[in-house]
Amino acid sequence: MLMLGWELPPAITGGLGVACEGLLRGIGALGGIGVDFLLPAAPGLGRDYPAAVRIVELDGCEEPSAPARSQGAYIAYREKASRYAAAALRALPGLNDFDLIHAHDWLSFEAALAIKRASGKPLIVHVHSTEHDRAGDLCVNPAIAELERLGLHAADRIVAVSRYTAQGLARHYGQSADRIEVVYNAGRPRPADFPPAPLPAPAPAPADGCISFIGRITEQKGPEAFVEAAARIRERVADARFVMAGDGNLLPLMRSLVRALGLADAFSFPGFVGREDVARLLARSRVLIMPSLSEPFGLVALEAIEAGVPVVLSRHCGLVERVPSAICVDPDDIHAMADAAIGLLADPAQARARAVAAAGEAAELDWIRSASALRRVYERALGATKTERAAAEVC
Repeated sequence: MLMLGWELPPAITGGLGVACEGLLRGIGALGGIGVDFLLPAAPGLGRDYPAAVRIVELDGCEEPSAPARSQGAYIAYREKASRYAAAALRALPGLNDFDLIHAHDWLSFEAALAIKRASGKPLIVHVHSTEHDRAGDLCVNPAIAELERLGLHAADRIVAVSRYTAQGLARHYGQSADRIEVVYNAGRPRPADFPPAPLPAPAPAPADGCISFIGRITEQKGPEAFVEAAARIRERVADARFVMAGDGNLLPLMRSLVRALGLADAFSFPGFVGREDVARLLARSRVLIMPSLSEPFGLVALEAIEAGVPVVLSRHCGLVERVPSAICVDPDDIHAMADAAIGLLADPAQARARAVAAAGEAAELDWIRSASALRRVYERALGATKTERAAAEVC
């Protein structure tokens, strides 16, 4: 099987690379499937994957030149995606035989479409996030949305990371439900103990800990709602402290808003944090708030739950489909968001009970189960292709 992805740990910008790593390890542990994973060259990848998984680092996908970068982030990424597609085509003769293509998100869709045309093999499109999730309906980049539409239209089967995401594909791209399979993500891969060991009971939250936001500081993630909720929390919990970890176009505005609300002494902005730093931040978090306007799954929230941190999630988060014990609020309801966090801070017993219940529900998610669900998707795609070919031969 040929898999197309954009990143893998440790060189990641968000949850996509984490999900791809988990799926690769799950597929390797499941057995019976060989994978060539095509990756833009990533020096220092340094990860041992199962024997059935081969990471193919493509040359010719270097960062755009300075003039291209100056034209905007979309142009830079679009040019790199085009180079990735060209490099993938060049690499085809040296790859193992494959019977289908599995492409993750829009940055790999140009390559997927080209390889499908060249090989005639069935295509699985895996949607972790869409332009409508990232930008909101009023700020959609039409070029990205069109590439997503083309990839979805060409796909033999579509994988969505939640029912919430599947509904968005139907609403924004006209995809019928019978073409879409939901395959949930899972938590942090633990290569040394596949199958996953039982999770330990969540530890009590530190009394002097912080209230955390972890994610890109962009419109999608709702950082302004977090800051406004923090102001309300601070009115009733005088010693509350907050960490907004991440980077993005709204970071300067959030710094200014924090100063304007008189919260500068209660806030810290560590910038983008790597996976080990995320674990350390969660270890001192009393509550994680995820106020995203649209969150297809929510891997950071799942990591928090696995770490025993009580969470307050947006109702527009796919993870709540599998973790119903999590507190959910409308992302624009600042009062409800603040009240939920204050309730958890004020009642440690309730917070711990919530954390324990959520961790138990999250334990049902693991990458081997996800890989097994993917294998069923592969079998359906290959079975449908064989049926179509047999029908064509009869005609």
